[in-house]
Amino acid sequence: MLQTSIKGALILAGIGLVLSFPACGKKAPLRLSDDRIAEQAPALKARIREARVTLDFRVPAHRFFPEREEPWGLARILRQETPSSELVEVGAILKEGGFAFDSPLTWSDQDLPPKSSFIYRVEFRDVVRRRRAISEPISVSLNQVPAAPQNLTTEGHLRSIVLTWAAPTGAGAGTQYRIYRREPSQALFEQPAPELLTAGSFIDSRIEPGRDYCYVVRAVLNAKNLELEGPASPEHCTRSAAEESPAP
Repeated sequence: MLQTSIKGALILAGIGLVLSFPACGKKAPLRLSDDRIAEQAPALKARIREARVTLDFRVPAHRFFPEREEPWGLARILRQETPSSELVEVGAILKEGGFAFDSPLTWSDQDLPPKSSFIYRVEFRDVVRRRRAISEPISVSLNQVPAAPQNLTTEGHLRSIVLTWAAPTGAGAGTQYRIYRREPSQALFEQPAPELLTAGSFIDSRIEPGRDYCYVVRAVLNAKNLELEGPASPEHCTRSAAEESPAP
């Protein structure tokens, strides 16, 4: 009887020891310093332009029983200056009643110091604050943005304006460009070409004859989940050619 009891105790101890170790090859659950295990949130995407970092992210799915679980209602934006520093909340998005699953969210960190670097994460909480999900970190550095394109010129034609420019200093093969346009009476720029350009020229055909247009060009670098947009080139304005009046 004594041998049976000892044998049983050893078996139970062995089971407890096995359960105390995580499965080989699996990551440990994400945790913050203050509370419970977090689920995995979708990856962040970051856009840098001048002194602003814009984060784009999506509302995570519920992993188990979506019809029984409370929706996510709070997104906390967390920032740290170095990998060894603490995460600090720098913003939040709150929605009464909860976000729709997979809906896109955007948040901007503005007026950042020149050449600063940060690490961001976004933490989601459900509307009753019982469950949480947190994204993997994304690192950004304002010191990595490309320089401004050089020697922008514009030439007006009847139904188009032709832009040419030189690559910024130190530009590599992966440098792309974004065009911005405004009319002299307008303060805000628009994008006549929504897609990024790879060449040092562009023909803007979305114009009216006999009108003035002003342009700037910005260089753009793309890495995984990160877009770096540099400062604008000097502005250059020109007038499109006017249509000739028909002869009487």
